[in-house]
Amino acid sequence: MRNALRKLCRALNFGMDRILPDAIVLAFFLTILTFVMGLALTDSTPLDMVIYWGDGFWGFLSFSMQMAMIIATGYIVAEAPPIKRALVRICKIPKNGVQGVVFVGVLSAFLGWISWGLGLVAGAILARSVALNLRKVDFQLYVAVAYTAAITTGLFGISGSEFLLVNTPGYFMEETLGLIPLSQTVFDPSLLLSQLLGLVLAVPLLAALIHTPPEETPELSSHILERFLAQEEATRALHANHTPKSAMTFAQRVDSSPITTTIIGAGGIVYIIHWFLTHGFDLTLDVMNFILLFVGILCHGSPRNLLTAAEEGVRSAYGVLVQFPFYAGIQGMMASSGLVAIIANAFASHSSAASYPYMCYLCMAIINFFIPSSGGIFMVAGPALGEAALNVGLEANQFLISFTAGETIGNIIQPFWAIPLLGIAGLKMKDIMGYCILFFVVLTLIFFGVWAVMW
Repeated sequence: MRNALRKLCRALNFGMDRILPDAIVLAFFLTILTFVMGLALTDSTPLDMVIYWGDGFWGFLSFSMQMAMIIATGYIVAEAPPIKRALVRICKIPKNGVQGVVFVGVLSAFLGWISWGLGLVAGAILARSVALNLRKVDFQLYVAVAYTAAITTGLFGISGSEFLLVNTPGYFMEETLGLIPLSQTVFDPSLLLSQLLGLVLAVPLLAALIHTPPEETPELSSHILERFLAQEEATRALHANHTPKSAMTFAQRVDSSPITTTIIGAGGIVYIIHWFLTHGFDLTLDVMNFILLFVGILCHGSPRNLLTAAEEGVRSAYGVLVQFPFYAGIQGMMASSGLVAIIANAFASHSSAASYPYMCYLCMAIINFFIPSSGGIFMVAGPALGEAALNVGLEANQFLISFTAGETIGNIIQPFWAIPLLGIAGLKMKDIMGYCILFFVVLTLIFFGVWAVMW
């Protein structure tokens, strides 16, 4: 079985490497496909579609900045001396590549369930740190497991935007679905069981089976290892080549002093404590970035050290800044032209209460390729699919779980959410897509099986 799984993954990875273009090319392709679909399936004119695209193009601007900050601040924290020492110690727990991939998968899933942003950043850093420690690992598999675990448990967990939204009085579908408490979504027994079987057991176990035995595992690819070592060497060199304190100007002494960072960092910590005391455990993206930034400020000790680490972190965020606007434009075309409603109605029109969860799942996995935004996709596709679900007699929470599962597990094979993690890891989506396809199929079967038994 292990050999068969390895051969399958090698074939998938080899195929994806040959046919899957760069993520930006895929965004271009989806833009063109959406434009053509809008012309063919709706009454929109070519000018209409261009206007929808342009009007939506900057719709993810604030979100893009949040994701760029996630990458930069995550790297800043990982490079802070005390954090780095702790990571090195933790990542020495696994003693070989097989143990390492299980370690990365389980820990990424746990952190992702707390906050998907934390899971993505921590998952990439864990994969990178364990790989640097062991050297003999399948790094692409490590990154695929970290991404799969973090993004899925993240959107199913306590930071899942849709689950939080439907528990908020006054949300836009309250008259249709009512208020749905977290006990019926995040803590629903069927969802918890699906995650336990799929993300805590099946994915790490599959990864362990796929990974070559320790004695047969080759060294980390030279270009990956050289990139990581070059980053670390550049950081060490910048720290080492500083002017002696006796020769510093006043400005240089201020830049290298911990006084300003300590004062500013203390203010940030006070705000974080105040936030959680007044809002509870509300770990939004803004709060996550705030925490990471101020932990980095305190742990680096001086403005100079902080900016040294930030330079490399910001460099890894270019994919977010270039690609996210195109997905926002695609969302603009899908929503304004009515394409989403057409696709949703096509899936819902011949469904029953028994079949609807599966049809809704597949529908969302498809739509998610064009609108990979959790909150955005619910606002666009939620009304049509939610009303259809209630019409066939499905419970509101079951509709929401199947809706979220389709887009969430669909994220595994969509490059959009992987961009921040891949930026830190230094890989491209085609490097991990073969593994991700296998995880997507296995998780889909597990979720469908749990629903068949428990619903």
